Amino acid sequence: MDPILAAERLPKLAARAMRGAIVAAALRPAGSQFRAVTHRSLVNDALIRFERSVQRAASNGIRPALLFAERDRIVRELRAFCDGRLAARLFALRKRDVIAVGRDAAPFDALVRGRRGGVYGVVFRRLPNDGRRLDTMRKIQHAAQRLRPGEALRGVLIYDFGAGTVRTLRCAGRTVELSAA
Repeated sequence: MDPILAAERLPKLAARAMRGAIVAAALRPAGSQFRAVTHRSLVNDALIRFERSVQRAASNGIRPALLFAERDRIVRELRAFCDGRLAARLFALRKRDVIAVGRDAAPFDALVRGRRGGVYGVVFRRLPNDGRRLDTMRKIQHAAQRLRPGEALRGVLIYDFGAGTVRTLRCAGRTVELSAA
């Protein structure tokens, strides 16, 4: 694979691997014995997923420096995620509060029920650091609005791997908000 193409595709493959590892860890099988999700287990799963996707995308190999830089970034970004409140809340969810994950939750990574019964979409992305960030957030909000009426979301939680922050997009207006408009 051409190094320029690899440098452009590796962050996308890494983000996909991290999303897959987080969703798989948060939704362990109901019959399995409970194991706490640790940084190490999450990183190991993400790195295995990343290596597999790189092998599929570049069977003839890529530069080791690009590969190791991306692996270090995966470890660093998952450390920031594990230290945050979203990770603690996501891994503490009960099975009945998880509505859908993965392809079933498309275009989101997961659909979960909040404390007060509202449904929230969860999205894990590396948001751009320039003007494209606003466009990305608008696309996510439009995807939330396109859901069927019976699946109305109260909001979307967007976790930015690059910044290690959580942003909340409100989707459903309350009656007080609507009467003031």
